[in-house]
Amino acid sequence: MRFDYFEPTSLDEACGLLREGAGARKPLAGGTDIVIQLRRRAAQCQGLVNLKRIPGLADWSCARDGGLHIGACTPMRDLETAAAVAGGYPSLFEAIRVVGSLQLRNIASVGGNLCNASPSADTAPPLMVLGATASFRNDDGGQESVPVEDFFAGPGASVLGNAGLLLSVDVPEPAPHTGDAFERFTPRSAMDIAIASAAARVTLDPDRDHIEAVRIALGAVAPTPIRALRAEDLVREKEPTPEVLQQAGAAAMEQCNPIDDIRGTAAYRKELVRILVVRVLRRAVERARGDGGTETP
Repeated sequence: MRFDYFEPTSLDEACGLLREGAGARKPLAGGTDIVIQLRRRAAQCQGLVNLKRIPGLADWSCARDGGLHIGACTPMRDLETAAAVAGGYPSLFEAIRVVGSLQLRNIASVGGNLCNASPSADTAPPLMVLGATASFRNDDGGQESVPVEDFFAGPGASVLGNAGLLLSVDVPEPAPHTGDAFERFTPRSAMDIAIASAAARVTLDPDRDHIEAVRIALGAVAPTPIRALRAEDLVREKEPTPEVLQQAGAAAMEQCNPIDDIRGTAAYRKELVRILVVRVLRRAVERARGDGGTETP
């Protein structure tokens, strides 16, 4: 069987190759997902389009007035070792550092993690609570941007279609008195995918007594990563007492829709969601108050 491999040097060339393939060619960023899927015959395609030679796709920047810009092919390790990411966007740092092994993170990209569109994608919940947007070339060659929470169309599917190409992910600068956190549960401490995960971001009032704004996202407990909107409504404009945080955890547990599989039952995953949401909310509040930092690279 014929299998094609391409190394385009421009976005137009890459999108043209994908369009010509009509869904039979796949983009290659880090390759840590698609290569394994092909070896296991869990995915099928007739060619790969390597994006690594396209200028700008592996660039990233972090500026006080400009937020965090992540090119689609930026290696996770570049972000993991950046103090500006760990200090300004701790939930994303916490998610990246648990992806696979150090060797894998030297190759894997945030863009690839999103485009794989797994319900358990570790970077998805933190990017959702951070208010990130994904910019991409669509099937027709035009450029669009959507909130990361709207990027996923289903398990293994995104808004990119057959010829679309993710360009970058952009995260706005956090507001004052804002904190965020991410946590996941796996049977092993590393080299595994999440049974359940949660991220939260809170912004406190100037006196740091009440929650002015909040975002909570869940992974691995629905067909796509999701926002826990009911839990957000329960804590917004309230003092973050232990009782309020427990109520948010219970609401998130009821909103998710996990499955039973060999790694855990739906009931088990729901209970994990309740616990994880309370933990990430508590840690986000501590960081918003300046009481709890994050480990530096």
